[in-house]
Amino acid sequence: MARMPTTNGARRTRDRVLNAALELFNERGTAAVTTNHVAACAGISPGNLYYWFSNKDEIVRELYAQFVGAYERLWVPGDDDPVDLAPDEVLARLGLGAALSGRYAFLARDLLGLLHADPVLAAEYRAVRARRVAVFMSLARSWRARGLIHPLDDGTLADLVQALWVIAETWFGFGELDGNDTDAEHGSRLLRVVLWPYLTSEGGRTAQIVDPQAGGSGVSAAPAWASGEVRARGGPLSYPL
Repeated sequence: MARMPTTNGARRTRDRVLNAALELFNERGTAAVTTNHVAACAGISPGNLYYWFSNKDEIVRELYAQFVGAYERLWVPGDDDPVDLAPDEVLARLGLGAALSGRYAFLARDLLGLLHADPVLAAEYRAVRARRVAVFMSLARSWRARGLIHPLDDGTLADLVQALWVIAETWFGFGELDGNDTDAEHGSRLLRVVLWPYLTSEGGRTAQIVDPQAGGSGVSAAPAWASGEVRARGGPLSYPL
């Protein structure tokens, strides 16, 4: 189990290990980095590293905890209840979360493999995911009640939250694989394009999302198909899943 420092000097040493590991994991990927590499990069002996962390898995867990802590602080910057946030505020914070993906790039690339290989990390991830999805579901229900999104049923609402979560978790890795589009704005844009069809006229104004077909001239409501107004093959077109 990872030790916690009790003095400033010890804290600096432990932080050097974590900063070195983050740098190497981001550059090379977790599989290519050993604890000896981390110790050398941190300028300490392997024995000193093992005093703080028993193995590489413990270092990864601590870096993941740092990432989660930084991400969750984005949602409690003041006294605001996250359920009261408007779409523009949520998109802004999701954009900041996208920027965090760049700092912890190795998680965007390697997370699924790390979760399959480390049951302790997987359990923590599931707990974090359940907590965040519950908050986002409460937020989505609040938007529905306030008329900011169309009256989706709970199942479709859950699918929308799931889709946004998957994009937030994976966009950076795919963008990096393609050799471009790893800036935070790209991640925010992908999230906006998924959310946009579900917003009402009021929700679109709140989110300041511009209809690309309007040539940037103004905010548009969700397209007709998203509100069930379009008929296809003689029947109403349901909300997209």
